[in-house]
Amino acid sequence: MADYETSVALTTKTPPARLLARPRGWQIALNLAVVAIAGHSLALGLSLLFFPRWVLQLVGWQYAGPVFWPSQAGLFLVILGVTYAWAVRLRPLLWLVIGSKVSAVVFLLLSVAWLEAPRLVALLGCGDGMMGLAVALLFCGLRRAESSAESERSHLLTP
Repeated sequence: MADYETSVALTTKTPPARLLARPRGWQIALNLAVVAIAGHSLALGLSLLFFPRWVLQLVGWQYAGPVFWPSQAGLFLVILGVTYAWAVRLRPLLWLVIGSKVSAVVFLLLSVAWLEAPRLVALLGCGDGMMGLAVALLFCGLRRAESSAESERSHLLTP
């Protein structure tokens, strides 16, 4: 009898599809943001790896030194991009995405302030900040939606 009442409560008060739709929507938005950020890092990393002088000139950096360091930075961005893509399946890696974006903002803004980086670098830092903020907000929204759906489910299942 209790099983019948539970199934009736689930179908009449709150359809199961509605319980799952909200967290699923947050998950899709979060995955899209993470994939876009991974793609951005991969594209920038591959560009720096294979065309370091061109990329540096594009952002206004006059660089006449060896290309080893910019190329190495490109390789690290490729590694980060691949790791970001894994964050779609491994949720703890989302903290790496958020933390690396916060680190990038701090580094890029300080580089403009004290290391004579071109002013465009500050704008790039703001872009990194927006990416990190988007992932953080979507992640918080997903966790809140999951918590809400879970409490709603447990409330419906409690006699």
